[in-house]
Amino acid sequence: MKKERFINLVSFLKAYFSDTSNQEKIELFIEKAKNENAWFSDLLIRNAMEAIAEQFLKASRWENFFDQYGAPVQDKPKKVGLILPGNLPAVGMHDLLMTVASGHQAIVKLSSQDRSLMTMYIELINSFDSDLNVEIQERMSGADAVIATGSDFSSGYFVNYFAKIPHLIRKNRSSVAVLSGNESADDFKQLATDIFMYYGLGCRNVSTIAVPDSMDLLPLFDVLTLEDWVLDHTKYSNNYQYHKTLYLLNQIPHFDLGNLIVTENDALVSPVGVLHVHRYAGERELTDWLASSVEKIQCVVGSDYIPFGQAQNPALDDFADGVNTYQFLTSLS
Repeated sequence: MKKERFINLVSFLKAYFSDTSNQEKIELFIEKAKNENAWFSDLLIRNAMEAIAEQFLKASRWENFFDQYGAPVQDKPKKVGLILPGNLPAVGMHDLLMTVASGHQAIVKLSSQDRSLMTMYIELINSFDSDLNVEIQERMSGADAVIATGSDFSSGYFVNYFAKIPHLIRKNRSSVAVLSGNESADDFKQLATDIFMYYGLGCRNVSTIAVPDSMDLLPLFDVLTLEDWVLDHTKYSNNYQYHKTLYLLNQIPHFDLGNLIVTENDALVSPVGVLHVHRYAGERELTDWLASSVEKIQCVVGSDYIPFGQAQNPALDDFADGVNTYQFLTSLS
């Protein structure tokens, strides 16, 4: 695929979702998505689609991307199998667009939890140019390489199953916010977005905050407790209530914010409805802790890291697990 052809595809997709005459068709796919996954609320789906349009469907972003990372493969394109997750709406779009942008053909295995939205995007890509031929398959038959996203358990299976072909296998990850104690109320408001957006289901959601030993958390709590909209979602509310009861019965020290349980715990992954706190004594201890957990951290939010409120707005080159997906694809031979 030539770079210009892909840029035209991106512009086509952008125009399609901006055209009000297509809204009725789009709404049908949104309704299907809500019915197939109880977590996919209307708010969650529309936020995800807006993020895709903003970050992935702007021609200028791709022009800059190609300038930095090189042109697509022109000769001997490969069939690349994509085993997609389903924890967030259309979460597989980055891998799909990277595969098409690299000049290869995508063979997609959809998650049962996220079929409708991904099907919509795939059908639109194929309608732009049938030669792109993005296929939806249940098995990765004929794949020359594979990109798979799953749990820590399934990743081991993927590594063994696809051992004989090039593969990029992703495991569970979560995200961290680093606080210094000098944050403003607006910083906390932005951090609340990183914590609560998508109800905490994504690997880029902040599930642990690292704070100085002496930091008073009450100003942060005053802001977080205002995000009571999450309780409107039955599954989130049930998770919050369940862990509230569990912590009370087991006498685990915690703060109940009315919409979130906060507890000191060094584990990076927290359950939905729970936020972990890690306290550090100094910069050296913080650096060592982050380094020891680098294989489990998707992104770090803070004044010296990704800005507060931007965890869920990854750029095209914010590659999952820190592995350059595009380079992996263009290096296939």
